[in-house]
Amino acid sequence: MVIFNWLAALIVILSLVYVSFVLTLAEWLAALRAGQAVSLLPESRGRAWPMWTQVGLVLVGLALFAGMAALLWIPLFTIPVVASFDLKVIGLILYLAGCVFVLWARRTLGKMWGLSTSQNVRLLDDHRLIQSGPYACVRHPMYFGWWVAMLGLLLLYPVWLVLVMLVFSVVAFIGRARREESALAERFGDTWAAYKRRTRFLIPYLF
Repeated sequence: MVIFNWLAALIVILSLVYVSFVLTLAEWLAALRAGQAVSLLPESRGRAWPMWTQVGLVLVGLALFAGMAALLWIPLFTIPVVASFDLKVIGLILYLAGCVFVLWARRTLGKMWGLSTSQNVRLLDDHRLIQSGPYACVRHPMYFGWWVAMLGLLLLYPVWLVLVMLVFSVVAFIGRARREESALAERFGDTWAAYKRRTRFLIPYLF
């Protein structure tokens, strides 16, 4: 049990660091520097904010998250020892499945990937509508994969922090997905409408 706990913690930490910092933050900063990504801050008098302000905002967000993690690492409920290991195993499997789905979707998008915010979505000048891989059945597979991973993480670590992260991501991603769809519909018109008719919004084959 102790070995499993350490192994699971190592897997979770390494995967979150890779997805959050290597795959997302680093690529977003590179795209922002090239003028091909959305800004976290709205333009001021038609001028973009300097890069250091964007990095500073990210660092402030990380500090706030660290504080929230310390405050909300409180168990939601007590799990009987007899069932604890089984739930942790199921949780780790779900977490890994969700991460794999996110990475599959991210790889399928390739250079079409871009970070959107609660206020802004930006498409590339030569943007293509990806309809292969997981996008053949669901229009926002990265969001779905993240939810599956968070559900698995909740079974691994049934604490308030993970529940808050899951609920927040559900609310935020649904709103973000709708904004992304508006931008794609405006760009691709009939092609988008046909693609939308044969796929699901956020949950493969269901919704």
